[in-house]
Amino acid sequence: MNRSPSARPRLARPLVLLATLALLLLMAAQTTTAGDQATTRVYLPIAADSTRFGPVPLGNGFSQVTDVTHAGDDRLFVAERHGVIKILHPDGRITPFLDIHNRVISHSGEYGFFAVAFHPDYNDPTAPGYGFFYVSYTTGTDDGVIIDVHFVVSRFRVSADPNVADPTSEVILQYEKQSFNVHKGGGMEFDPRDNKLYVGMGDDRLLLIAQQDGRPKGKIFRLDVDKVARNATGDARRPAAPPREIWVYGLRNPWRFDIDPIGGAIFIGEVGDYLWEEVNLAPLGARGYNFGWPCMEGGFVFPETNEVPECQSPWLFKRAIHEYPHNDGSGRCAVIGGKVNRPAHNPNDGRYIFGDMCSRQIFSLARDGAGVWQRTLLGVLNTDLINTIGEDRHGYQYVGTAAESAPVYRLIIP
Repeated sequence: MNRSPSARPRLARPLVLLATLALLLLMAAQTTTAGDQATTRVYLPIAADSTRFGPVPLGNGFSQVTDVTHAGDDRLFVAERHGVIKILHPDGRITPFLDIHNRVISHSGEYGFFAVAFHPDYNDPTAPGYGFFYVSYTTGTDDGVIIDVHFVVSRFRVSADPNVADPTSEVILQYEKQSFNVHKGGGMEFDPRDNKLYVGMGDDRLLLIAQQDGRPKGKIFRLDVDKVARNATGDARRPAAPPREIWVYGLRNPWRFDIDPIGGAIFIGEVGDYLWEEVNLAPLGARGYNFGWPCMEGGFVFPETNEVPECQSPWLFKRAIHEYPHNDGSGRCAVIGGKVNRPAHNPNDGRYIFGDMCSRQIFSLARDGAGVWQRTLLGVLNTDLINTIGEDRHGYQYVGTAAESAPVYRLIIP
């Protein structure tokens, strides 16, 4: 991500059961064997104290987690960078859901498998989105000299077994040539009100492309995926591309964003370059917000862009609702966008939760009485580097890390 789960070059510096259940303090893991298959079971004792912030480890053996999400039920789907999605079941079993590691390039820079998003109607047999989920990843080859890599958004469907996807069902929807191994973005979120899929793509280190119309790099765009027929086929040469709208401009590397239908907004964690990390806010009801990269970062307008046509009207760019430096000795390095906190027991909470990859700090962001956004430190995680923050169907949030073999961590947010 650049300052993501990997090293970075100069312009890309180093990379939530219900309320009626008491929250968790302790976790014990045990392995049982059925035939030749070892299965991890997680036992979750009931605990009474939900007033203190903290992480609760769940499961184990997850490698470089890039996404944690759900399919409208109590299973957790955990995506790994090398191209595997695993299910953490309510009883603690961990089973594979999808394995496409042979299609994913993940050995260099910020290449890899980025996200999985289940259609809002995934569980409705009468709806167009029944059984469909969507993924983003990079595919191709990069030997350090010749780069033949593409950013892919594709659709899969579940098999007759609800715990196993059909790996042969892939329909490629978007296929974007890449020039460098950094700034990929890759986050995906549905707006359940209209079933539009929003996708964030980094600028691929091409800088001004974030200001240029038409191309998806350096932007968040949305896809009308319901316009792709259920029996569609698509390949790398002729993707079954649904209608695409550019929704947000001027982004360098939007490493995780959240769609908040209740608030009518998109919260974006924007990884900075020279100095500033940003949290940006764009409306769901209006397209075209432009956050200024590469003409500006945070509130700083780069003087060297004064003569660049795309940068001539910096007053038209939208300011971040929060920004913080990463070269101030704090140990912070890259913002990890999280979720608006709307747990089942308190859906009106509305605080935005986010973190920093290197410092492992978890923050909340909310407006004060005067309407000014204020940041609060919730706590610091004693984990490996933070890669992603996701949520379950009850609105509780989880952290995935860059560790090669580790749990995911449920956040207790008082």
